[in-house]
Amino acid sequence: METGLESKGATDVTAKFREGDRFQVRDGMNYLQPTIVRVDSFDEDLAIREFLFPFASVVECPQAEVLDKIGPSLVVTAITRDLEWINELFDCPTIDRLNIGNVPTNRIKWDQPHEGNLFEFLYTRRSFQIAEIA
Repeated sequence: METGLESKGATDVTAKFREGDRFQVRDGMNYLQPTIVRVDSFDEDLAIREFLFPFASVVECPQAEVLDKIGPSLVVTAITRDLEWINELFDCPTIDRLNIGNVPTNRIKWDQPHEGNLFEFLYTRRSFQIAEIA
């Protein structure tokens, strides 16, 4: 992440609001503070990166190009009422979880597992073989 922020095309817009550094140590544990990065184009390293802490990158892009640009994603949030666009997002096989509207990414309902469908969540697929017992 730090390398990506060294680019002139990426700006940590949360830095001026943050108290202290992004990396924090408290009570013997390590934390990364939430970070929003604005990038000039999808050519920037941080444009389509996902991290395991509260992070988002913001890139301006025409709606017609979004699905071609974002690539595979764990969570996509669309703030829209455009039903045609919602259907395109819903049909996109590279989006694992789709939120429409102001839905926190950490809100998970028991019947909506983060990845896969309910059947895959409840059941493990595996092959099983047993030798004949003499």
